[in-house]
Amino acid sequence: MAGVFFFACVSTLSAQQEGNQITQYMFNTYSYNAGFAGMSNGINASVLHRQQWLGWGKGTEEEHIAPNSTILLVDMPIKAVKGGVGVEIASFNAAYYRDVFVKLGYTYHLQTSFGLIGMGVRAQLESKGLDFSKFKPENTSDRILTGKQEENAVYGDVCVGFYLMGNENYYVGIGANNLIAHGSEKINHRPSRTLVLHGGYTFQFPTLPKVEFTPSTYLETDFSTLNWNISMTGTFNKRFWAGLSYRLQDAVSILGGMNIGKLQIGAAYDITASRLIKASSIGGAFEIFVRYCFGLEGEKANTEYKNARYL
Repeated sequence: MAGVFFFACVSTLSAQQEGNQITQYMFNTYSYNAGFAGMSNGINASVLHRQQWLGWGKGTEEEHIAPNSTILLVDMPIKAVKGGVGVEIASFNAAYYRDVFVKLGYTYHLQTSFGLIGMGVRAQLESKGLDFSKFKPENTSDRILTGKQEENAVYGDVCVGFYLMGNENYYVGIGANNLIAHGSEKINHRPSRTLVLHGGYTFQFPTLPKVEFTPSTYLETDFSTLNWNISMTGTFNKRFWAGLSYRLQDAVSILGGMNIGKLQIGAAYDITASRLIKASSIGGAFEIFVRYCFGLEGEKANTEYKNARYL
C-alpha cells in the first residue's frame, strides 16, 4: 500500500511540473511562447538550469527526487522568410521521471503602426521515462512497482503563440501549448493543454535617469490549476539588474544579473512559501542562466535591457 501511495505522489509531482515553472521567465520567452522566435537583432543562444527543493531529503533515500530542469534555447530572425526560427532542447527530472523535449518552430513577423507582431507555430517531440527499478516498496509483491525495469514513451505535440513587441516599451503575449495532448498508457501520463498569458512594460523616473524599471507578469493555466508570477526588476546603467518576484502560493524570489558586452548572466533564488520548506534543510530553489547574442552581419545587436530579447 505504501508503494502505491508513493507512486501516486510521484505522478502528482510530475503533473505539477509539466508547465514552465521558471522564475526568470522574462528572459526565456521562447520556452513558452512560439511567437517569440527572431524578435531581436541577432542569434540568441541561452541555457538555463533550475534546481528545486534544495536540501530535500538530505542524507536519506529521497535525496535525489527533488526536481531539476535544464533548458537550451536558440532563436534568430531570417529576413528571407519574413520571420524567425527557434529551437529548444530541454530536460526535466523529478523523482524517477525523466523528460526530454525537442521543439522546433517558425514565427511570421508582421510590422504594424503600433509594434512588431510575431505569430508562431512549433512542433514538439517529447520522450518521457519512468525507472521502476529505483522504487523500494514495502510490499515486494506489489505488481505496480515490481517486475519492471524502465518504461519509455515518445510522442509529438503542437504549440502556437502570438507576441507583440510594442513601440512604447511594452510587450504582451499569449501561447497555447500541448494542443494535441497525446499521452502514454505505459507510464500513465497525459500532458495537459495549457494557456500562457504574459506581459511587461519598461519605464523611467525623471529623477532616476540611469535606472529602468520593468514590471512583468506570467500566468499559466490548464483550466484546473494556476501558475501566476508577478515581478519587478530595476536595471542600472543598462548593465546591472536586480528584482523581486512572487509566485502565487509558492515562493518569493530574489533575482539579479549583469550584462558584459553581448553576454548576459542572471541568477534567482526562490524562498519557498509553501509547506515544502519544512521538508528541506535549505529550502527554496536556485536558478541560473547564461545568454549570448551573436550579431547578424550588417545589423547592430541592441544590448539594452528593454530590447525584446531580454523579455
